[in-house]
Amino acid sequence: MLKRPAILLVALLLVFLLLGVNPGAAQSSFTVSDNDFRGRGYGRFAAYSYDLKPEMENLVNYGLDRLIKEHARVFGRNVRQGFTVRYRIFGQFEEYAAYSQTRYKKEVTKNVLGYYSPRTREIVTWRQQQTWLLVPTLLHEGSHAIMDELFGAMPFWMVEGSADWFGEPAWAEGNTLKKDKQVRWVRLKKMQEEGKLPSLVKYLPSSNYDEWAKMFDGNVAQGYEIGWSLFDFFMSHPQATKFMAGIVTNRNTEQSDDPSRTFAMYINAQWPGGLPMFEKGWHSWIKLKAEGKALPTAPVTPAKTAPKR
Repeated sequence: MLKRPAILLVALLLVFLLLGVNPGAAQSSFTVSDNDFRGRGYGRFAAYSYDLKPEMENLVNYGLDRLIKEHARVFGRNVRQGFTVRYRIFGQFEEYAAYSQTRYKKEVTKNVLGYYSPRTREIVTWRQQQTWLLVPTLLHEGSHAIMDELFGAMPFWMVEGSADWFGEPAWAEGNTLKKDKQVRWVRLKKMQEEGKLPSLVKYLPSSNYDEWAKMFDGNVAQGYEIGWSLFDFFMSHPQATKFMAGIVTNRNTEQSDDPSRTFAMYINAQWPGGLPMFEKGWHSWIKLKAEGKALPTAPVTPAKTAPKR
C-alpha cells in the first residue's frame, strides 16, 4: 500500500518537475568543480542552469533511503557509514554533452539519459526532454552507485536490469510510469511471439553493450528491457530472490573474471531443469505480465538454495 508520506512526495514531484527548470539560467559557458556538491542525507547535488528545489532533493533522498534498504533486504549487505551518492545535473543538454565529452571523452545523445562513473563515483544527467523521466533516471543511476558500493564483479545483465527495476519503485509510480512498464511487457511479449527473444544461453553470458548491439541489431535498449524482465522474474518469488542473491554474493561470482558466464552456468546447474526450464518460466512470466494476469509468485521457482557464501 502506498503510504501517505510517499503520496505527498510524489505529488510534490509532479509540481516541481514542471517548475524545476529556469530557462533564463542557461549559459553558454560555466565552470564545474568537485566542490560544487551540496546536500544532506545520502544525496549530494551539483546543479547547473537548473533550479533544484529542496523538495526535489528530499524526494531523491527518500528514494535513495528506500533503495539502500531494499538492496540490504534482497542481498543482505549494507552501505558503509558516510556513503553518499553524487549527482551532477545540467539544465541544458548541450552542457551535459560538453561536460561528458570534456571530462570522460564520452559522446552522449538525448537517448543517454544519464550515467554513473565508477572512477569518479558521480552520476551525470540532465533535465530530460520528458521531465517525468528525471527521477527514475536519478534512482536508476543511484542503484548503480549502491551496487558499486556493495559488490565486486556482477553479471552484466543484472547491472542494468536491477538498476532499471529498483529505479522504478512502486511508491513513485504515477500513471505515466505504470503505462511505461506495461508497454515494456507488451513489447517483450511481441518479441516472444515473433521469435525475437534471445536464447538465455546467449544472453546471460553477454558482458558489454557491443554484444547487445550485435544481438539486437543495434537496439541496445532491448538488452536493458530483457535484463529488467529477468530481474522482475527473480523478484517475483522469495525463494527465487534468495536463489539469485546467493549467486551474486557468492565469492566465486564476485571474484570471477567473467561473472556473467559464472551466473549462467550456476543457473544451468542448479535451477530445476537447467536453463531451458528457467527460460520457459521466464517466457510464461512475460506473457502473464503483458496480459495483466501476473500471479503473485513466479510460475517456476528453484528447488535448491543458492550456494553458501
